[in-house]
Amino acid sequence: MDNEPADETDSASHLARDDGEDRIVAALDHLREVLRGSGESYWEANTSRQKSCLQEWAEGLDLRLDPDQILPRLKRGGQEHDYFLEEEMGQCIKLTRSGVFGLTPGIDLALVPSDQDARRFHLWEASPYQYLERLRLQNLITPDLNRLEGIVVQEDDLAICISQPRLELISVTQEQIDDWFVSLGFEIVTSAAYYRRDDNLGVFDAHDKNVVRASADSDILVPFDVIPVQPDGGFLEFIHSTLEAGGSLQVIRTAHTTTRALT
Repeated sequence: MDNEPADETDSASHLARDDGEDRIVAALDHLREVLRGSGESYWEANTSRQKSCLQEWAEGLDLRLDPDQILPRLKRGGQEHDYFLEEEMGQCIKLTRSGVFGLTPGIDLALVPSDQDARRFHLWEASPYQYLERLRLQNLITPDLNRLEGIVVQEDDLAICISQPRLELISVTQEQIDDWFVSLGFEIVTSAAYYRRDDNLGVFDAHDKNVVRASADSDILVPFDVIPVQPDGGFLEFIHSTLEAGGSLQVIRTAHTTTRALT
């Protein structure tokens, strides 16, 4: 879990505190405009191209952060972030690790007997665009959960720096997580994964390490490190047909490093 205790109390003056406009949305808009303008679909452009576009945008807004102010303070976090706590700001600062931007859901084909569905649900390594879209959708579920602080560039690689409110680590059971998502209009599509038809929102990886209770006396949960997505194309049809058939999706984590379109 990324939000773990730490002893750091230094000032966060090097971070981009002022967020008058939503930088997550602005970064997504920039990537769409640049990549579509060059004839590339933003989900198909390779990760290196997306990093270059994001770095150009961040430097234009003075959002390139000093690695000497960030990296020495980091502690090992979860699968995709390292982190440190800013006591004065009441925030957890997270930095993507090793040029990887988490996971994104999609489907792939497998060799199966003719009477079986060849489509398989996978979690692929995400591109910067998909990572930022994930932050945007998390903010729809829990407003003001994520802020984009900037980027850190070191040894010709780019990491994305975000902040989240420092959360109380009040654990919940998977049954409680299921009940909470169902209360919000979601259907359970597989273990720790949910889909809501009203706004075409899927939430994956919502297990008890990525969801906490907002406070000891609250029934509200905070899915702070889940993988939300608004599926389309074949992926959306796959979810609908599976739910209508009364089945569930089986999660297959892949070691592939290529970015996949949600088609």
